[in-house]
Amino acid sequence: MSTTADRTAVGNGTWQSDPTHSTVAFRIVYMGIAPFEGTFRNFDATLDENGLRGAAQAASIDVDNEQLSEHLASPDFFDTANHPELRFEGGPLTVAADGAVEIEGVLVVKGNSEPVTLTGTLTEPAIDPYGNTKRGLTLSGTVDRTALGLTWNAPLPDGGTMLADEVELTAALLLVPGEER
Repeated sequence: MSTTADRTAVGNGTWQSDPTHSTVAFRIVYMGIAPFEGTFRNFDATLDENGLRGAAQAASIDVDNEQLSEHLASPDFFDTANHPELRFEGGPLTVAADGAVEIEGVLVVKGNSEPVTLTGTLTEPAIDPYGNTKRGLTLSGTVDRTALGLTWNAPLPDGGTMLADEVELTAALLLVPGEER
């Protein structure tokens, strides 16, 4: 990150994620051979000069397989009956002149908190063809899932385990002006 970064470059006002045009996702290496991806369909995020806050409904996990989604909702993983929400809370964005951003925050899953650094880009506000102001924020980072209480795994016959511990987190947010909080 550039040393000329500005912690207040987000600008005045509050920005809310547009759920139709935004994505919150994860990627984990499966069986040591290929990445496996999933998304959370129901989430919201708010960005302002104080930072980024977001929450995803754990039961909205989508991995394109109903049986696997049910397993991920079980106590083996997200335990959605007892922990319905995943949360992220980060301080102010550090924004470089080229639009690169970094944010330090805390991810909370199943009541477990883990610090995470996310990096990405923030676009300047733009007007769409309908006269609405929008901007984009993309972020990614990694976290150790076991530190968040997501410890289920299974041994493989030739050694190793079914799931890697490191999970890549990504967010592609289309932001619209929101209400002040």
